[in-house]
Amino acid sequence: MNVHLTLVALAAAAVLTPVAAQTPAPAPSPTPAPAPKPAPPPASEPAKLEKVEVTGTMIKRTNAETATPVSILKREDIVRSGATTLDELLRMDPATGAGSLNDMSSGSGFSPGTATISLRGLGSAATLVLINGRRMAPAGVVDPNSGQSTVFNVNTIPMSAIERIEILKSGASSLYGSDALAGVVNVILRSDYQGRLIELNHKQRGDGLFKSHSVNLTAGFGDFHKRGYNLLAGVDLFIRDGVGIAEAPNLVQGELLSTLYGRLQPSSTTSYPGNLYTYANGASGSWRGMLSPACETQAPYSATLATPRCLWDSTRFAQYTGDQRRGSVFLRGSLNLGADTALNAELLGSRVTNAYTDSPTGRTETLTVWGDAQGHTVQFKGLALPATHPDNPTRLASTSNPVLLPNSSGGFTTYRAPMVLGLRYRFADLPYDRETQADNLRGVLSLSTTWKGWDLDAGLMHHWQQNRTTLNGRLSLSGLNQVLADGSYRFGGVNSPAVLALLSPQINDRGESATSSMDLRGSREIGHLAGGTAMLGLGGEFRHERFDVSADPRTAAGDIIGRGIGEATNARNVAAAYAELQLPLLKGLETQTAVRAERYTDFGRALTAKLGFKYALSRHLTVRGSWADGFRAPSLSQNSKSAVFAFSSGYRDPKLCPVVASTNPNCSMSLSTVSLANPALQPEKSDSFTLGLIFEPLRGTEIVLDAWAIERRGEVDRLSAQEILNREDEFPGMVMRLPPTDGPLGSVYQVRRPYQNLAMSRTAGVDYEFAQRFSLDRFGRLRLSLRGTHLLEREQQAQEGLPVVDTLGYYRVPRNKLGISASWSKGDWSASLSGDYRSSMESFSAGSSCDKTLTTAGRTDLCRMPAWTTADLSLSYKGFRGLKLSGTVRNLADKRPALNPNETEIGVGSSDGNAYGRYFSLSASYEF
Repeated sequence: MNVHLTLVALAAAAVLTPVAAQTPAPAPSPTPAPAPKPAPPPASEPAKLEKVEVTGTMIKRTNAETATPVSILKREDIVRSGATTLDELLRMDPATGAGSLNDMSSGSGFSPGTATISLRGLGSAATLVLINGRRMAPAGVVDPNSGQSTVFNVNTIPMSAIERIEILKSGASSLYGSDALAGVVNVILRSDYQGRLIELNHKQRGDGLFKSHSVNLTAGFGDFHKRGYNLLAGVDLFIRDGVGIAEAPNLVQGELLSTLYGRLQPSSTTSYPGNLYTYANGASGSWRGMLSPACETQAPYSATLATPRCLWDSTRFAQYTGDQRRGSVFLRGSLNLGADTALNAELLGSRVTNAYTDSPTGRTETLTVWGDAQGHTVQFKGLALPATHPDNPTRLASTSNPVLLPNSSGGFTTYRAPMVLGLRYRFADLPYDRETQADNLRGVLSLSTTWKGWDLDAGLMHHWQQNRTTLNGRLSLSGLNQVLADGSYRFGGVNSPAVLALLSPQINDRGESATSSMDLRGSREIGHLAGGTAMLGLGGEFRHERFDVSADPRTAAGDIIGRGIGEATNARNVAAAYAELQLPLLKGLETQTAVRAERYTDFGRALTAKLGFKYALSRHLTVRGSWADGFRAPSLSQNSKSAVFAFSSGYRDPKLCPVVASTNPNCSMSLSTVSLANPALQPEKSDSFTLGLIFEPLRGTEIVLDAWAIERRGEVDRLSAQEILNREDEFPGMVMRLPPTDGPLGSVYQVRRPYQNLAMSRTAGVDYEFAQRFSLDRFGRLRLSLRGTHLLEREQQAQEGLPVVDTLGYYRVPRNKLGISASWSKGDWSASLSGDYRSSMESFSAGSSCDKTLTTAGRTDLCRMPAWTTADLSLSYKGFRGLKLSGTVRNLADKRPALNPNETEIGVGSSDGNAYGRYFSLSASYEF
């Protein structure tokens, strides 16, 4: 039996075996067991300590420090941060790494407007997000860029409804099931509030950019303990203004982006009103001059040919952030039924809309290949002006009336008859934008009580999310062919709304997901050991998950030129039973054993376990550690009726292009690729380990060190299309070829990429926290803190048998992230000064090389992104009755992030900085 199975068996045995050699248990006591770090005995009868449930255990406790590390962000920390979205707030934690999505710029084409969290850099699919300890429904998107897996849109949760956030930085599948490989983010909502509260926040840079405004209204009535009920209602409204790079081009090393990558410089020949080319049935043509002299930006064809070409700047439409509008309502009611029994009801509803713009679409005389939802290839053989089109300059050409057009040799080409001409054209009269709308409705009904020594909690939950994406400016193949044939669309001219609607209909994609569950869990004392009271927790859950994502019918039919398709439909039931045992075997020693068994109707069963301990070596020093195995079930979009179609260029067919030659079209092909669902997928699995110290050498001093390691196996992903082409014989039926015309093989037109259990990744590091509190007597109190993460290892293996690649220190994997702060308070005043640091890293991924543009320009110094350090200052005052004022200045030194050569328009990625520069956040709250 291997070590893994042995540990699972021990965990199960520990739960099922009664506590041995214990003294007979007295009647259950309402007071908790003594904490492992005892305080000096009080002079009088100790007050009863309230037990609470902490993320990572279902057994309520009085000590928040568990066997596994948990970071807690309290409400005052959230206000002090100046963050206006949950995504922005959680990215400040050093344990948050690359692999998540954000809703700032246009984001992924398959999941715009979605913001997710990735712990330990293992991706959003390895991080479970909970609300009050219960699951969220996933966002209604399928995203092949993040493994087409389940992702949770955290920005559907209103900031004003949050009481605190608990971040469990270790695997937790034994308690929470799938998706908790890297850890858990548990968002705890407010409860039992009395009073009325208005909160206002405004944020912007000094020059007025990056404005956001929010207003929160909260009202609570009734004292739960005295009057037997509490009603809480909250409304949250938020507006964020979008900012384009043209408004402030130098926020992120803009001068380097312009010099090296031509940002904000017209350089594209796909322009408005456009350039003429010869037409060769989809092949690249030869230049034949501008379509019209009414071109805004003209430049000589070359250094030796002064004849002008029409150029276009696509980058001026890029955005640092898009517009966002968010509205939410939170309702909670609690009824005290007596005898330690409470009935709670929650309702959370929100709507988040995001709007993004980009450069109007363009077409050239070359071939475009894509497909429909059935996997059929669709082609557009380039933009060609028919010989009789009113905008074709040769339409009146004849022997007696020849037409001369310039050519790239410096002379002219004479046309004595109408001729089809290719055109590179930007459809500037079709604004190119997308708007997303995420609707979220969540209801929970729960009952907590005590019964025969059990602390019981039962709940019913239904969470529904819907994502809608509206796209404008995309081209219809049938519409474009029609307006070309009848000449109704005038290139560079004025066009009617009817013609524009025919050419570019509005596209609407839709996604919907829902999760419904019922659960019952309870814990109780089961005896006494040398270290205190032994506790047992038992629970069960039944869950129904439904997922349905569909593309617009025009897109599914292949009518939208070059547009990818993401569709998935599936549902499943999940049943789970779990148990947890806490045994204080010795004085100061607390152990945790947990086991969970689950059954999924689509793939089968999963069994996970956890072992942990915490041992107080002395009143000043505690050691803790844990092992947990985890799993992630294949998502409903990975093992169901689903397919995602994408399209790209530059592929090489090794069989028809054994030696690269520019004259061989099989050496650089445009192909459609299909990500195929796989019903035979197995769950991803992981092992995670932690070992830590909690050290309190002096009063007011706390030092926490936690080493951790995670290994993830069988990660669900696809091989690249080029890899499948290179190994075609290993994947029969995955490389689709046309019927042969010359030789035994036809040309490739599509590559199918089935999801498989492929990858392995390992990561390890050390989390550290230091806190020191000082009493300054009449000058108030001071708290110094330092927290960070130091990575020791980060390795990835794309597939079993392939090399293991060390990614530590490469792009998106910095070795160190840390934050430091000094917080002071005196009476009604409080202030804090904090700093954040992210260490340097290579600007390219492991296994690749520095960007060719940089090396060609002799700027290899930019191949490594230097460390980025920022400092923040906040100040608050609450001396007015019911009124609290606070302000935060982020990035005091106005420090720009390093140039990111992977983001040649915005210049910065979400995991390595932001474009805000120095900005201000002002807040006011009034309670009455």
